Amino acid sequence: MPSIPEWFIAQLKADIQSLGAQGGVLTPSVYDTAQVLRYAPPEDPRPAVGWLMRQQHADGGWSSERMPLARHIPTLAAVLALRATSDTPESRRAVEGGIEFFRRNVEAWAFEGPPPDDIPVASELILPRLMEEAAAVGITLPHQPFQSLSALGTRRRGLIARMKHRAGTAPIHSFEAWGTTPDMNVLDGSQGVGNSPAATAHWLRLRRATLDGARELPEEVRGAEEFLRASAEATGTGVPGVVPTVWPIVHYEQSWSLLALFSTGLLEHPGLRDVVRPQLDALHQAVRPEGYGMSEFFVCDGDITSTCLAMLKGSGYAVDGGLLQRYQLPDGQFITYAHEMQPSVTTTAHGVMALAILGQDVSRQVRWLAEKRGADGLWRMDKWHASWLYSTSQVMLALCRAGATDMVRPAVEALLQAQHTEGGWGMSPTPSLLETAYAVHALRALRGHGLFGPEVKRALQRAARWMEARREASPEQQEMLWTGKELYRPFRLDRVFERSAMLALALDGDRLAE
Repeated sequence: MPSIPEWFIAQLKADIQSLGAQGGVLTPSVYDTAQVLRYAPPEDPRPAVGWLMRQQHADGGWSSERMPLARHIPTLAAVLALRATSDTPESRRAVEGGIEFFRRNVEAWAFEGPPPDDIPVASELILPRLMEEAAAVGITLPHQPFQSLSALGTRRRGLIARMKHRAGTAPIHSFEAWGTTPDMNVLDGSQGVGNSPAATAHWLRLRRATLDGARELPEEVRGAEEFLRASAEATGTGVPGVVPTVWPIVHYEQSWSLLALFSTGLLEHPGLRDVVRPQLDALHQAVRPEGYGMSEFFVCDGDITSTCLAMLKGSGYAVDGGLLQRYQLPDGQFITYAHEMQPSVTTTAHGVMALAILGQDVSRQVRWLAEKRGADGLWRMDKWHASWLYSTSQVMLALCRAGATDMVRPAVEALLQAQHTEGGWGMSPTPSLLETAYAVHALRALRGHGLFGPEVKRALQRAARWMEARREASPEQQEMLWTGKELYRPFRLDRVFERSAMLALALDGDRLAE
């Protein structure tokens, strides 16, 4: 019978070997599935309609309750999709429940100032568009609470209108919210539009409308249909038309999984080296003049570029640190994409990590991160993730690399206080395996920085016992924590985060007992 470390190594090897296969695998999306049903439904839409109805919550809304602002878009999209594709007593009740949920919860969007940085991706474009479409079919919704969001959307639309449309760029990811013609320039090498099933389905509807009953479908139409079919396979549901919120995510899946191993010191573990090296080699060879993006078909971004350069440099590869310059702003923060209006704490943290490993000055970036810290010492808000445990852990890891330990101390104390009595961490009353892994990554990084005291060791011992008891647990719905157009879970990379934390704790063993 294998020892506990051997079991984790075997599991991690299987996870790492599969990184990037199928374009990446992730949970199905209510929003994107609803848009596919509206714009480019499968030949038999009934299974997808049934799946969509089963995702409705008892309160009438759709999508994860972990992030209230991430529920309005999928709920309204589901309402419009069911209204257009089904007319049964069950679907009518679902539609009524969704409308009532939306109306009851609009005050969540009544911001006094501009929208916060952690609103779902492109919601300033998508939600006003959905509300216009709802009004067009006679659904009356209050608009007053959405004024701040709509104003941001108007600014964004103005920027997009002045841009030349190019395939694989950030605005194209939300093409369904603003595109009016089947522009061939937005198609990319994946045969889809903007790494987005919803955007691809909208483009497909526009293109089909121009065919005027043509018998032979053009190659680009067949390609877009194939994109939607392949993206549906990536969810593992087996239901045609049930698609993820972003796809493909090959380099995103690779880079974040390897980042988890890098954060726990496992990239060079002898038992993993034979599967890790091919993945590192693949990333090293995949670099473009602008850096790295979530896939070879999507624009490079500051977040994935930073993490890839940090890991590759830290693993002995030759890298071009100058690639980071295009993502740095004068005030110290790093941008993810050009023209973005909400900054990301974790993108800047990953930039700090890369610069520190490259031996460059990070004082401006550290000051910016200090300004974003809450009064409790934690970093609680980020546009790419719903959990403060992720954002705090990534900032702590970066600051430890940069030697800014004074800034880390309050976060350590807050993390220790936030540990559940069971031994795990999580935003909910019940600890989460994934969020516990984030805390473990951050606390283990304190070794060598004068902060790895008895309290930290005891916290990690308790976490080790709690995680060990759940090593074979299936992922829970509550662990959809990554933020796109709605919350989602990229299965492989989340498993690598979890299992790397568990393996690291198992290998620590006696050291934690000292």
